[in-house]
Amino acid sequence: MGNQNRLTQIFERAKRVEFSNDDRLVFFSDVHRGNNSWADEFARNETIYIYALQHYYDAGFTYIEVGDGDELLKFKYIEPIRIAHENVFQLLQKFHRENRLHYIYGNHDIEYRNPKLVHKKPNRIISQITEEPEIIFNDFIAHEGLIFKHKESNVMLFAVHGHQGDDLFHRFIWLNRILLRMLWRPLQLLGLQDPSSVAQNIYKRQKVEEELIKWSANQKQPMICGHTHKERFPKKGKPPYFNIGSCVHPRWITCIEIVGGKITLIRWRIKPNKKGQLVVKRRVRKGSKRIEHFA
Repeated sequence: MGNQNRLTQIFERAKRVEFSNDDRLVFFSDVHRGNNSWADEFARNETIYIYALQHYYDAGFTYIEVGDGDELLKFKYIEPIRIAHENVFQLLQKFHRENRLHYIYGNHDIEYRNPKLVHKKPNRIISQITEEPEIIFNDFIAHEGLIFKHKESNVMLFAVHGHQGDDLFHRFIWLNRILLRMLWRPLQLLGLQDPSSVAQNIYKRQKVEEELIKWSANQKQPMICGHTHKERFPKKGKPPYFNIGSCVHPRWITCIEIVGGKITLIRWRIKPNKKGQLVVKRRVRKGSKRIEHFA
């Protein structure tokens, strides 16, 4: 199956979630939560991420994770990830309990497409207090794609991770998993990067982006993706392809907000204030544009 047909099929069977100008949404992608070892790329940004997550929880946002939240290609077991980033999952649990959490799986957490595995892995860990199994997310569901329909304008935003634009991934995921665990994770402990990664390989990234942009243009369909780790906000007259970026950049994390019917690309990073104190700052990268602008 070609990339374009694959994306179309995901779109056609995707669950629709309605929202209005009164709702607040925030999209994160490529968090890549690991086990807090030197190979855990998320660990260096955990403080920024928790600060931003708490901000969005307190402000009444609905949190949407658009794939590669948990790094299950590199790390086989979910329990060490849950333990390493306990504060993160406590916050995510609050979102979930208030029906303010939507999860889309990517290529690094593709195991979540299996409902039985989802029930076993994301839902349960051993409590560090009681040493008994503890349920994290009741009725956890991971989606391949979701459509967010804006009530006021009827514009639909298609959220999908974006690895579907890489045909080789679908053929050789088993090989990618082996290489990542057996070869690149040990080398990453020495400071080397995985050249097979779309985020590290400019040529591969461009090819995947071309596929995603092509689908968005042909279908005249706004879409919000991750996967490439390269943040994108479409210019006027260009296909309505958005990319969230990632949470594993060496100095910042990025996300996409929708507030009052306007969509904005946001960057969070640690910066010194006038007193020389290090503080987490939110900065608008691009936007804010009304959703109907991209119809």
